[in-house]
Order: sequence, then C-alpha cells, then structure tokens
Amino acid sequence: MKHQTMRRGLVGLLAAAGLLAGVSTAQTPATTITAASAGGKATPVHTLSQAGHYLVNGARIRTSPSTGSTTVGYGYTSHNATVYCRRVVGGVEWFYHTDTTTNVTGWSRYDVLVPFYAVGDC
Repeated sequence: MKHQTMRRGLVGLLAAAGLLAGVSTAQTPATTITAASAGGKATPVHTLSQAGHYLVNGARIRTSPSTGSTTVGYGYTSHNATVYCRRVVGGVEWFYHTDTTTNVTGWSRYDVLVPFYAVGDC
C-alpha cells in the first residue's frame, strides 16, 4: 500500500512537470518526457521540440544527414530554429530541424546548429 501511494505520487509529480514544461513558449511538440506507470514501464506524458540557433552564417540545411545530400536552404545566425531530434552518422551528430525564419526543414551538423536543450534520437 505504501509503495502504491509513493508510486502514484511520483507519477503525478512527473506528469505535472511534463505539463509545466509544455507551457514554455520556447518549446513546441517533439522530444518525449516519460513517467513510470503502474506496470513499471515508461509511458509518454508530453512531447516537446526545442529551440536552437545557428552557429555560422550560411549553414547548409540538407535533405538527409549526409554531406553528400542535396542542400535545400541555408541557416544564418540571425535565424531561429526548431530542433526535433538528432542522429549520429559515422560519428557525426546531425539535427533534424526547421529554420523558423525561412520555414525550410532538413538536417544540419552539430558544428553549424545547436539546440538549446538535449533532443531525442530520430
């Protein structure tokens, strides 16, 4: 009984934290926050994406996480980005994102784009 009460309290606390995190204007749907359910498994509570920024002017936005893929746009230090997730290819970290100034979506490397917070894997 005591453990069930503690588990319910922890689940409620984590769920409330997830809902509060969703209130932030800098975050919109894509990385998952989880809380323990009664069965001990992780269950989705809220989904978030993270704001990010370009480190250089002319950062290539590509169709896939590869330097050999087509460039569909360019990010600049004056632009904002919404970062959805990350993927590591050949030891290089790539971020799938949207340049919110130009509305171009694609992939950019870690050395030209960084999210303000950690994002989940794609």
